[in-house]
Amino acid sequence: MMNLLTKLAVLLVHIDQETILNFFGIANPNAVDPDYQIIYGIMNTAPISTDVSLETLRLIIQGVIDYSKQGLSLVDIENICLFITFIRFIFLAIKYNVKTSFYICCISLFAAGLWYLHSKDIFNDYGQFIKALKLKGLTRASNETVRNMQSDIIGFKGTLVTEYRNQLGGKLSFDESEVRSAQDFFNLKFALVKPSEQGGYRIDPISMIFSRVPDSLKPVTDKIYYVVFNTVLPQVVNKLIFAFKTMSPVMAWVYVTRVYKRYCPYLIRWHWTMVSTWDWVERYMFQFAVRMSIYGSKLQFIGNYDKPALIALALRCVFYLEFLFLFYGLIHALFSQYFYIPFLTENTEMHIGPRAKDSVYSGGYTDWQEYKKEWKPYGLEGRTQSRFPKLWYGWLGTDRNIPKKLINFTRKFLKRLRKLFFKK
Repeated sequence: MMNLLTKLAVLLVHIDQETILNFFGIANPNAVDPDYQIIYGIMNTAPISTDVSLETLRLIIQGVIDYSKQGLSLVDIENICLFITFIRFIFLAIKYNVKTSFYICCISLFAAGLWYLHSKDIFNDYGQFIKALKLKGLTRASNETVRNMQSDIIGFKGTLVTEYRNQLGGKLSFDESEVRSAQDFFNLKFALVKPSEQGGYRIDPISMIFSRVPDSLKPVTDKIYYVVFNTVLPQVVNKLIFAFKTMSPVMAWVYVTRVYKRYCPYLIRWHWTMVSTWDWVERYMFQFAVRMSIYGSKLQFIGNYDKPALIALALRCVFYLEFLFLFYGLIHALFSQYFYIPFLTENTEMHIGPRAKDSVYSGGYTDWQEYKKEWKPYGLEGRTQSRFPKLWYGWLGTDRNIPKKLINFTRKFLKRLRKLFFKK
């Protein structure tokens, strides 16, 4: 009884056409023109509420097509992902229950977020390439990413300068250009030195040790002290911070998907490993793109303009294929699905193993796993594969059930038509 009430509670949420169109930022064709309201004095009209219908779907599709001609922004992608997740939540709540639906949607949204954040990193790193190649479909998202990053950096630097000046009060001199560069060591140095100052003296352990040196040795030790603080420590700390920033994604992946894999759903582990694997492939691909762009600029410098145009066309194709693949993976993750790509999928599943079929949280089909004999103890068939490996397993990762179901459905449909029109 309780499960039935929770399923019905989802249906009590009132959603009309205007709510959905406002969510997508699409103009409502039924809205009254404000100028018309002012001229005819009907400002206090009742709000328009239209039921959701096929016309709503048509307006959404048409609005998305019109808007996507100039490219989708990152906010648009986020809204689309949230809307799809909300629709899935309603259907899954009716199929299972609210709790199970919430867990499944959170898992799929987290997995899709991995692809989204990776695409955002690509926009950050290669936004200038996208702008130079005039990729209209990606320019809006790239410009938005650059603006957000610049505003965050400017705001962070301004806050640092203001806060340092207020806190220091002239006790510690610093180079303003050093603050505006937002160096990691300068921020760490301020955080360590400022709290350890009392009465103008530093009481941190290193300074206290150097202060106990005899006066006869201070001309030498003071030089060592400032070399350590101003030269050695900045280099060491900045290198350590750079190494930590570089290794932190790999460390997070290792601990979440390998060490503590019992606490991480299979869908997240699969897509996270796929993103990490694809990241290694991307590095060589983008290095090739950078070298080709340098080669094209050198050709332009000597007056050859035909080959650079061909190189630019090839680079556009590379970037479009790159982001098509990223959003292909994002959509699959959003619907709790998997996909097969030779070598990449094999490498991914070597790390995390086969999918558990008896769990509703593990997602969709992975039919290619049936061909692996070494996974037969896990409950898979371990079928032999005598011919060339398949490269296409369908949109949902299954290649056996769907054709058979389509044939059976077609036969039943034709039998019903024959009974309907050719009654005895």
